[in-house]
Amino acid sequence: MAVEKYRERVKSEKRAAALAAAGRAFLSHGYDRTTLAHVAREAGISTGTLFKHFPTKAALFEGIMEELWEVDPKLQRPLPPAGNPTAGLTAIGHDYAGKLRQPDTGPLFRVIIAEAPRFPELGQALFLRGKAPYLDRLHAYLRSEIAAGTMDIHDVPLAARQFLGMINDLIFWPTFLAADQVVDDAEVGRVIDEAVLTLLARYGRPVKAGAARPA
Repeated sequence: MAVEKYRERVKSEKRAAALAAAGRAFLSHGYDRTTLAHVAREAGISTGTLFKHFPTKAALFEGIMEELWEVDPKLQRPLPPAGNPTAGLTAIGHDYAGKLRQPDTGPLFRVIIAEAPRFPELGQALFLRGKAPYLDRLHAYLRSEIAAGTMDIHDVPLAARQFLGMINDLIFWPTFLAADQVVDDAEVGRVIDEAVLTLLARYGRPVKAGAARPA
C-alpha cells in the first residue's frame, strides 16, 4: 500500500511539473513553437513519461485548461437548496468570476485567439475543459429551480450561456482588451447582482399570493 501511494504521488508530481512547464512554454513561445521535447526537458522528466500523461500537444493544452478551470468543491461557494435562485445564481456567478480573474486566464486566452485559426483543437480545449464544468453545474442548478417551480426555462443551455455571458462580457473582456482597465471587487459584485436580476426577470416565476418567499 505504501509503495502504491508513493508511486501515485510521484506520478502526480510529474504530471504537475509537466503542466507547469507547458504553461510557461505556451505563454512564452506560443502553441506552434512549443514542442513536447522542450516541455519534458523543462519539467525534468523523460519524453516517455510525458507521453504517458499527454500523448499529444493538444492533450497537454487540454490538461492546462482543465487545471485552470478545475471545479474544486472545497473552493466553491455552497449552493442553497432549490427554491432560492437569487442566492444560488449569485454563488455560481462569483465562482465563475473568480476563475475569469485568475492571473493565467487572460494570457492563455491570447494564445488561443492567436493560434486557433491554425489549431482548432485549442478552441475545443477551451470549451471542453474550460466553460463546460461551469455550464454543467449551472445546467443542473437551473433544472433544480425549474423543478422547484421558481423558474420557467424552455432552453436551459441558452439561459446558462446568457447568464455567464453577462458576467464575462463586463468582467473579463474589458481587462483583456485594455491593459489599463480595472474591474474591482465592488464592480464584480454589482455585475453579478445585475446578471442575476436580469436572468430572473426573464425566467423567474412570480411567487403566488400568500406563498412564502424564499429566504
